[in-house]
Amino acid sequence: MSTTRIESVEMRQALRSLANEDHFIELPDFIRLALYHPTLGYYRQRRQRIGRNPQTDFYTSASFKSVFGEIVLEAAVSLLDSFGFSPSQTDWVEIGADADRGLLSSAQTPFQSKRHIGFGDKLELEGQLVVFSNELFDAQPFRQLRFESGCWREYGIALEEEALSWRPRENLSEEAHSWLPQLPNSTSESYIVDLPCGSNSLLQEIAASNWNGVFIAFDYGKSWKALIEETPQGTARGYNAHQLVEDILASPGQQDITLHICWDNLESGLRENAFQSIHLQSQESFIAHHAPEFLKKAFDPTLSPLDPLRSQLKELMHPSLMGQKFQALTAHRA
Repeated sequence: MSTTRIESVEMRQALRSLANEDHFIELPDFIRLALYHPTLGYYRQRRQRIGRNPQTDFYTSASFKSVFGEIVLEAAVSLLDSFGFSPSQTDWVEIGADADRGLLSSAQTPFQSKRHIGFGDKLELEGQLVVFSNELFDAQPFRQLRFESGCWREYGIALEEEALSWRPRENLSEEAHSWLPQLPNSTSESYIVDLPCGSNSLLQEIAASNWNGVFIAFDYGKSWKALIEETPQGTARGYNAHQLVEDILASPGQQDITLHICWDNLESGLRENAFQSIHLQSQESFIAHHAPEFLKKAFDPTLSPLDPLRSQLKELMHPSLMGQKFQALTAHRA
């Protein structure tokens, strides 16, 4: 198999600390280090990641912070009201945001307080809350299975000298083995399934915490059926300077590593923890249903057709742009 050279001495040292005596690194450990290492991790570094310029790596709904923030704020208040919660007695908690870059960090809100929990930080959720996230679950560790010679094999990473390469595990890990009942007994040779273990665990941690209120998560994902039948190359990939990178082992700490989450699993996790009114819809549909006042303002006939408000709304809602690429999962718990 091809190898990927690691240029950073510090990263090589950090990777060696993860490897066992056979120079093998579990894939979730590699991803956790590459994304969340205190100094080397992609999401721990003080850098601009989101935006449309050469110094960023990708753009998302949060790129239109003022417009997307106004939409989410209206939707959150509407959902709270519809489920019988008072916004003034509710705390806003955004998970996955830098403290100074949260979606509502500079906005006036009716909430009791606003708080941000960064990627990889300890979760402390208590009381009456709106728990919000945008592209949080796709940035979690995962495991990879490949169908080879009639059975599923799990892959991790070999660290040799200054390079990384894929290497099959001798046996399935306990975590991967627990997914076997959900996998087909037979499929095409070399079919890859990236198991979204980290996103499932994070959802369980959030949902099992002692809080009530409204859950809102924007992300991109697929059904389990689609993941095991329609994505033969898996869904894991990297992003660097707005370019999709197929080799997720390349430049750890310098590129985003992501995958499609499984919405079925997240919905089940919410249901198991007594959440109700669980609803998954496209970002386009979410905006149309939960932000009517914003839409009324955006389509005011006195507004110029070239007003930035309209162009940004188009980016967020158009089916060929972000409208269908992203989905929103909402729920509440009394």
